[in-house]
Amino acid sequence: MKPADGTQSISRAATVLSVVASYRGEGVRLTDVAEKTGMHVATVRRILVALVNEAFLSFDRKRKLYTIGPTIFAYAVMSDSWYQHRETFLPAMEEVAERTGDTVLLSVRVGSEAVCLIRREGSFPIRIMSLDTGHRRPLGVGSGSVAIFAYLPVEERHELLATQGAAYAQFGLTAEDIEKAAKETHRNGFAVNEGKIIEGVYGVAVAALVGGSPVASISVAAIAPRMQKDRQREIVEIIRDAMAKVPGVELPA
Repeated sequence: MKPADGTQSISRAATVLSVVASYRGEGVRLTDVAEKTGMHVATVRRILVALVNEAFLSFDRKRKLYTIGPTIFAYAVMSDSWYQHRETFLPAMEEVAERTGDTVLLSVRVGSEAVCLIRREGSFPIRIMSLDTGHRRPLGVGSGSVAIFAYLPVEERHELLATQGAAYAQFGLTAEDIEKAAKETHRNGFAVNEGKIIEGVYGVAVAALVGGSPVASISVAAIAPRMQKDRQREIVEIIRDAMAKVPGVELPA
């Protein structure tokens, strides 16, 4: 098999995994995966069977539904990543949700992306349509993601800006937009997203640093009327206060 073919197979498998994961615990049928991916049903069936055989996916024969399998979770737990330490942030997230009443998100860096590990809802009755657990965004897209991006080493930021243009474009952003947001984050000590990803949804975020390197961020998302300038800074102070209690975590200056 040519290398290009192998790369294509990996890409297709990753796409299928992503679609199945997007249905979370509900499960998804073969035909729905084919429709979402745009692949032929026979191709999708072969990929699904292979992923089930390796336990990357599970298959409910009675309901004909595919869900994420145990291998994914086993690799996540075994890996040297902040997935293992996500519970460490829970008290801080609960505190922020209680004090702000809004949606609180924990994001971690995974390669060139930020992945939402935990979402907590506050008491405010309007729920915002934002990131959910397991959702991914390119580094620099959204407040939680740009909070991480802004504190990467300069050379890493430049490399991402040079290679992730297509990923940024999917959100209506350019490398220049990301670079500007990163500079503002460095200047202010926190990231702000004023409805650039989802209209009417604002977010603020603070990076969690370990040894000076960004490993995660806690962000708060809310509807625009609840995110005026004064309240943005108030929320940032709440996040910083809660994160200061997380063991091993440093805060941006």
